[in-house]
Amino acid sequence: MGAPWDWVNDRSHIELLSEIIGIKLGLAATSDQIKQATKENLHRIEPHLGTSAEYKAVNSTLRAAVLEKFGYHGALRATGQPIVTGINERLNNLDLAIQAAEFMIGRIYYPVGQPHPVDLGPSPLAAYITPIHVEPDRTRELVEEARKLAGQALADAVAVALDEIAFRYARGVIPLGASERAWENSLELAELFKSESATATYGRFFDQRFIDYLAANFDQLGQINWRKFEALTAEHFHRQGFEVELGAGRNDNGVDLRIWESGAQGEDAAPTIIVQCKREKKKIEKVVVKALAADVAWEGARQGLLVATAEWLPGAREVVKTRRYPVREVNPAALKEWLMTMRSSGSGIWLP
Repeated sequence: MGAPWDWVNDRSHIELLSEIIGIKLGLAATSDQIKQATKENLHRIEPHLGTSAEYKAVNSTLRAAVLEKFGYHGALRATGQPIVTGINERLNNLDLAIQAAEFMIGRIYYPVGQPHPVDLGPSPLAAYITPIHVEPDRTRELVEEARKLAGQALADAVAVALDEIAFRYARGVIPLGASERAWENSLELAELFKSESATATYGRFFDQRFIDYLAANFDQLGQINWRKFEALTAEHFHRQGFEVELGAGRNDNGVDLRIWESGAQGEDAAPTIIVQCKREKKKIEKVVVKALAADVAWEGARQGLLVATAEWLPGAREVVKTRRYPVREVNPAALKEWLMTMRSSGSGIWLP
């Protein structure tokens, strides 16, 4: 298989990953970006390099890791993790997870009434069930059958097992030729860092593909274009059901977003919230908070939000507390929660 660096620079590896990233994630990534992602994930395969018998599994693991790096949430889990482990992580009951997986093997692979060729018993052999697709109508039948057979506990566990199988089917690193393009266009990843555009094909202000990428690469949030950071904030509130007005970006007098509760926006209606976005490394000083409080009063808003990729200095928090400013902090920890909530879940057949 060669030395680790051979994988980083291998042309066929880069070209294949470029095509898969375009199909599965709708992103146009550069060769350097793919090389870097490969390099960062070599530790996952280094123990197996030189073992030709494991080539397919090792290659699949590396491919999944690179996809995960570009925002394809769950690719590694779908490729390398035994299904019983995945079910148990959600149930926190290993015995029940094994029962559910073995029930699925019996009902999907072998017709009811026919003897199984292998006596699985209570062993974790069911961990190696192959991820497959199960139609929604069939899932209801299987859950009901489990309930009649052994009660509600197994029925609930089977429902989780089905959800896990659907997750793996949706996220598995399947052959390129078997995959359909999920996005109607390809989006240059470089736009996230260079473009001031606040329009999106998949989203109102900020594209879903960039959300997925940042959820997997949160450390790069402070490097994205300043206008994209404002658009991301606007997208969050839009998805929360608010009416959002994204400012001009330049010469906006410090108010980047005006937000109204649904149905409250009008010519004379004061915004419910005004937002200032700070995409910077420097910690937020109290003068910034005081200026935002003044803008809240001027606009007649109920609250001001300072959304920043940096933490507040203690003095900034203290002035808000002592003067009772209607200003709230949205710090990096909160931004990470936003991204995790907004990312594509791909986690089950009952989800959109």
